Amino acid sequence: MKVGHVPHIAYRRPGAPESAEAVAKAIGSYAKAGLTLRAVMLARLGPNVWHDTPATAMAVLEELEETARLWALVRPTPLDDAQLL
Repeated sequence: MKVGHVPHIAYRRPGAPESAEAVAKAIGSYAKAGLTLRAVMLARLGPNVWHDTPATAMAVLEELEETARLWALVRPTPLDDAQLL
């Protein structure tokens, strides 16, 4: 998936400052790990995406939606340790 990691942010009412703080914290923790965060999933509210331009942000959203659609269709099961070798 081109979007990369998409952390799940716990529900807070729309517009709550705690939501922005949680997103900023996620961005910071991913940056410390050397990862670029392009999206978060806000519980009960949906995805928030960003990028350098509106067009590339829209591409992130489309990729996220397509990945979610495929996951819902297939419902993959994680590989066990023996399968990973």
